[in-house]
Amino acid sequence: MQMEFYESVTEEDRTAAKMLLRRYIRMRKIVDELGSCEVLNEKQQIIYEDWKFKTENIERAIRVIVDMELRAMMEYRFMKGNPRKAAVIRWNRIHERTFDRRIVDGVESVASTLKLWGVV
Repeated sequence: MQMEFYESVTEEDRTAAKMLLRRYIRMRKIVDELGSCEVLNEKQQIIYEDWKFKTENIERAIRVIVDMELRAMMEYRFMKGNPRKAAVIRWNRIHERTFDRRIVDGVESVASTLKLWGVV
């Protein structure tokens, strides 16, 4: 039996990470808006704390990607909210399918990091 330092990423983990990455911009805007309010009701406070935790961890998970080009792709695509087409145009020196594979690698890296940290 081979021991792992941490558990392997499952398809569920990848799906959860991809969903969080897709929702990142909206979550960040809501966190920023709620953070500027002086008084929050109970539901707003719960959302604020949960989404602040998640958005900060997504940002950290992307920052720890070792491959600088992949990190830039992930930031451009998910943290800045640019559509896939704009990202493919920006990285036009690589083939579209290669770009897609790199994004899959980035999602895998984020999922692995978020799982390690107990976010997904």
